[in-house]
Amino acid sequence: MPNHPYVINLKNNPMTTYRYRMHQEDLAKQFGRWYRISHGNKKTVCLLGIRAEESLQRYCGFLNRKYGYDNTCWISKQFKNMWCASPLYDWTLSDVWHAIYHFSYDYNRLYDLYYMAGLKPEQMRVASPFNDYAKDSLNLYRVIDPEIWTKLVGRVRGANFGAIYGRTKALGYRNLTLPEGHTWESYTKFLLATLPARLRNNYITKFKSSIHFWHTVGGGLEENTIQELLDHGYNIRRNGISNYTVMKSTRIIFVGKLPDHTDDIKSTKDIPSWKRMCYCILKNDHICRFMGFGLTRQQQANINLLKEKYQNLGDLL
Repeated sequence: MPNHPYVINLKNNPMTTYRYRMHQEDLAKQFGRWYRISHGNKKTVCLLGIRAEESLQRYCGFLNRKYGYDNTCWISKQFKNMWCASPLYDWTLSDVWHAIYHFSYDYNRLYDLYYMAGLKPEQMRVASPFNDYAKDSLNLYRVIDPEIWTKLVGRVRGANFGAIYGRTKALGYRNLTLPEGHTWESYTKFLLATLPARLRNNYITKFKSSIHFWHTVGGGLEENTIQELLDHGYNIRRNGISNYTVMKSTRIIFVGKLPDHTDDIKSTKDIPSWKRMCYCILKNDHICRFMGFGLTRQQQANINLLKEKYQNLGDLL
């Protein structure tokens, strides 16, 4: 155990509020509660290094705080006399690197390897290489850390396959091709007809929700993207300001049918189309993350329960 003032040794002072396989967000809250109780029930603030720029869901979380402290959105009350503060919530990527340079902060040297490998700052990701958003960068591990790559190949089934095919038609959206005689809309409907009823209804519910959103509410897009859509003849109109975007971008709704595809739009991929819906089916994206959907807390709880059951079954076997 590292011997530093900021390291808490739970072996000597066990965290009584911890539960096995506790959800990550719940663990963060309960840690603050335990720390307050174990330090005389004094007022406590837990710092969370999270930035709104990294995720639209995070940004929405900051805006929708109901229990902000002193009218601030980045300090929220968790329990009695316990708050969580994210003072870096509005920092951009350039702000972070400027602070590291200006104040000589320490940082993960993996970023240096990423830089030498030719990545842009916004492409540098230090996280699990096996989630939906990072698997196409697996090939980088062979370049930047061959020793770790050898361990990955030996321990993780399919790691080498992902590194080879992560950016190809096998795993990548960019190389999807349309069968002859189909539009993306007709192909999506064809694929839906081949699915079991429960799975088909799941996709249809997601697709209807997305179509309704882009026809009535609209998503926030940057001005250059809006102009690009207009220049290419898309039937769109403005619908106020989006509170779910960092820069308060203009909301855009589509008039009439959604486009079959948006391959001619280069500034962003976050535009609705039948091709995006088709991609979700072809890649077994049941949650439709590629369309901006995420797990609800109940869905996450169900997944955790299934994992626990399979783990218990494995222990018995």
